[in-house]
Amino acid sequence: MKGILFNLQRFSIHDGPGIRTVAFLKGCPLRCGWCHNPESFKRGVQSVNGKTFGYEISAGEVVAEALRDKAYYEESGGGVTFSGGEPALQKDFLLSLLTLAKENNLHTCVETCGFAETEALLEISRQTDLILFDYKISDPETHKRHTGQPNGLILRNLKALYESGSKIILRCPVIPGVNDHDGHFSAVKNLRRQYPGMLGAEIMPYHNMGESKWKELGLDYGFAGLKNPDEKTVNEWKEKVKTRDAAL
Repeated sequence: MKGILFNLQRFSIHDGPGIRTVAFLKGCPLRCGWCHNPESFKRGVQSVNGKTFGYEISAGEVVAEALRDKAYYEESGGGVTFSGGEPALQKDFLLSLLTLAKENNLHTCVETCGFAETEALLEISRQTDLILFDYKISDPETHKRHTGQPNGLILRNLKALYESGSKIILRCPVIPGVNDHDGHFSAVKNLRRQYPGMLGAEIMPYHNMGESKWKELGLDYGFAGLKNPDEKTVNEWKEKVKTRDAAL
């Protein structure tokens, strides 16, 4: 089974527990204006100004690459993470990856934006050890303005995954001027109270590392000039989503 990746990153420590290999699958239904992987937007291999974004690869090749670091996973409690883009857009390829990973006793994570067919996400989750679920903006209209889609389906999918027994960590990108306000932080806390069995919530502070990629792709980056938040600000955000009944 073959699919299309745009990156395969070893020794990641930010995409699930422990040391991980992260396979970034191409294709995404959202168009987040701050995205640091805009090369993920289109599913197919792209060529822009002579530079190629994305490549075809088999599930076996991906897992073989991941197995090179199996000793590090065993030592750190890590494994392999399938991210994007939105990996559910390549569902059959993703399921092949998950099956092969499990056959090789690798811990698996799938990071999803939540905007996908519910049944597809449920099928994926049944073969996944941990779901990293992005929760971007709580207000539906603001969500649509900044991502291209409303958030109703995303919230319904979070509920469906939770009720199915999936292990979930909520991942919350915080963008200054977009969702760095008390209303959004309260919404995150409310979700944690609503779904107390979630394993936690992680604040993902804005960074501008993707700006150069937007330019390479000939896209306008709407957050040009926005500075990365300092450590004090990020710690304040983390405090605002803490609840007494759920650990961060």
